[in-house]
Amino acid sequence: MIKRISLLLFLSVASLPVSGFGQGGYAGAFLRAGVAARSEAMGRAYVAMVEGNESAYYNPGSVAWFDHRELTVSYRALALDRTFAYLGFGVPIRPGMNARGQQAMNGGISLAWIHAGVDEIDARDFDGQKLEPLSAAEDALSLSFALQPHPKLGIGLTSRVIFNRLPGVKQDGGGISASSFGFDFGALLRPVAGIQLGAAVSNVNLKYTWKTEGVYDRGTSIVQKFPRGVRAGIAVSRLVPWLTLAADVGKRQFRDGTLHLGAVASLREIGNLRAGLNDGQPTFGAGYRFGILGRKSELHYAFATHADNLDSDHVFGWAFIF
Repeated sequence: MIKRISLLLFLSVASLPVSGFGQGGYAGAFLRAGVAARSEAMGRAYVAMVEGNESAYYNPGSVAWFDHRELTVSYRALALDRTFAYLGFGVPIRPGMNARGQQAMNGGISLAWIHAGVDEIDARDFDGQKLEPLSAAEDALSLSFALQPHPKLGIGLTSRVIFNRLPGVKQDGGGISASSFGFDFGALLRPVAGIQLGAAVSNVNLKYTWKTEGVYDRGTSIVQKFPRGVRAGIAVSRLVPWLTLAADVGKRQFRDGTLHLGAVASLREIGNLRAGLNDGQPTFGAGYRFGILGRKSELHYAFATHADNLDSDHVFGWAFIF
């Protein structure tokens, strides 16, 4: 008996890694799930923020304002045998004066890896016989680069390569995969001290093209386009020196607009407290600062709820500043 899976299962598995928290149904759901603890704790109101490598995920233009090197690691604890992890490294570019004695443009670079996966997917053939459990994984490798063409403006570009793998779905037990290459664009403006304005466009040119030869007797090509998104926001820190308030509005294809609100209160050298609303869903978290190897380091935690009533997310992060 030939073991096969249906097209419905095939497409469902492709979006399983993060479909459980409100982002499934279209290709690239894991890129719409947020990343690290700091931004999650603020309800993802981050398009106008410059704090950590995850700011590049929301707005490539923020990278131009990096003022220190940082390594960031984040892990999200999920139900249903799912995993989600983020690794980022950012560095500022400060070239100083050029040959004419003029100030050269400042900038920054950020590298990031995002991984989402799910294991132990129950699979059966057309006769209902149980097959070996399936797994699925998606990965994104990103390079963000930004410059300051004006002392108050940063503009940036993120180039991103996406990989999706579905092992064990062919009739001979082999797997299939798809990949894509696309861009994000963003800008961040500081018109006056204590106010930041940000805007970004995401998922330009991203799509999966699946070749189903070996899955079916008559293979074909299935194209899944990533929904494009636009986002704009503001961050204000001039009201009181220890408090930053942020607000974002966003819209992507095939979905209504979203509203994100967030706040972070600094506790001097101890750490910070964060809270937010991710399109109406409460989030909160905290950070703790400490030294390691003579350098600054921070531990972060975020708790996020979801409208689909699945288990809430616990997001853990560590930032090493050097």
